Amino acid sequence: MLKTLQKPFFQDLFNVGLLIVVLIPLLALACYNHPSPVDDYCYIDTVFKYGYFEAMNFYYTGWTGRYFGILLNHSNPLIFKWPGGFKLLSFILLLGLTGSLYTFVRELFPSRSRLGALGLIGGLLFLFILKIASIAEAFYWMAAFVTYTVPNALTFYWLAVMLRWYQLPAGLFKNLTAVWAGFLVFAVIGCSETNLTIMVLLVAGWWGYQLVIHRTWDWFAAFLVVVAAVSCYIFFTSPGNILRMSGNPEGRNIPFSTLQSIKQLARLSVDWFSRTPLAVFTILWIALLPKVFANPKTSRYFAVPVWTAILAYFGILFVQIFPSYYGIGIEPAPRVINSIYLYFLLGWFYTIAVLMNYFLKNDFLGVEKWYLPPSIKGVLAILIVVSALFSQNFRMIYGDWLRGRAAAYDKELGERYQYIEKAPGNRVYVEPLKARPQSLFLEDANTNPQHLWSRCMGGYFGKKEVVLKSNP
Repeated sequence: MLKTLQKPFFQDLFNVGLLIVVLIPLLALACYNHPSPVDDYCYIDTVFKYGYFEAMNFYYTGWTGRYFGILLNHSNPLIFKWPGGFKLLSFILLLGLTGSLYTFVRELFPSRSRLGALGLIGGLLFLFILKIASIAEAFYWMAAFVTYTVPNALTFYWLAVMLRWYQLPAGLFKNLTAVWAGFLVFAVIGCSETNLTIMVLLVAGWWGYQLVIHRTWDWFAAFLVVVAAVSCYIFFTSPGNILRMSGNPEGRNIPFSTLQSIKQLARLSVDWFSRTPLAVFTILWIALLPKVFANPKTSRYFAVPVWTAILAYFGILFVQIFPSYYGIGIEPAPRVINSIYLYFLLGWFYTIAVLMNYFLKNDFLGVEKWYLPPSIKGVLAILIVVSALFSQNFRMIYGDWLRGRAAAYDKELGERYQYIEKAPGNRVYVEPLKARPQSLFLEDANTNPQHLWSRCMGGYFGKKEVVLKSNP
């Protein structure tokens, strides 16, 4: 059996190469990251004006119920007057997301080697970055990545903790693991409406699956349901939620929101499948699965009814789109699309694995005898490499890094900070940024002195306003 499992070595090595190709430029760009005028300064300006806890209460009662996201945003490095901390945060975020996926894959595929697990993560992240809607909102704008990327990483880690809990012997460590799993549910739900719906669906779905399919009362699953219910209560009883959801006449329209969500999901799915080498990776994945399922410890995680896998897959994608239409009546922002795409990829490969496991057990279409010659794998590998060369996202991140756009952006902002601190008066005018790397840059300061971004930046630097000079 060991020989069988070691056969995909070169494929794993190739995928690890893809992981390196993805991570190196993203980690390098993190070294040039800065806080954005959009929201990042406002959280800390509020802390400076009202105090740490009162500032969080201000946001909870006046804007949003995202209690854990509020906590994280009000704890950003600017509270220590350390803009450079945003570089470290993005660096840690990228490693944390990769690490959470790795931990989950290691639990899901215990028969895979470390190289094999890294290979699976490499292929997934390669596809993700290839077509991600916004690099900046995923990894470099704190107000966005705290709300979506961080809870996604925590969700993957939570899934790994869940799988591990069922394997632990009874005792104190198992009980503490259950408490830790409960905290992760609480944290994820408190980050955003999108992740709230994902976590509620996962927790309630697992408890229902145990109750209906396995006909057993799972106390651990029931405990997580209670934690999720309490977390949702804290989230939705926020006065800020009511104010936010009343801002658009199309909000709270269930038929409109449902129809628009299905249309948007269909459009996105066609785009992701037709404009990425997803079909290529799917072929390689199907060829790999019979070897992986040779280990019964792995196949048990995929021995679920096919209909439940498909239903869960569609449900997790749908519930991420629905809150945008239901809450504020508009299509999801790029940061939400990022999250949907990540779950689209994970769910796609998991559903394919469930189907293959079913086919293997029923000897359907002779899938156990399917064989992919090395020459075909070589052609598929070339197609993957070509897709990277033509990817706008890959050209952007490597261009911003290697052509010095990110370094110039970093230098300009450092000089701007020094200028603001030394400038006399309460209103400071700053020059527009010349370097605007698309992977890092979101929005410059505002030309209107009364704009929120102007006042927040001014408050942070001890001024009344920081205003962008108008272009001639």
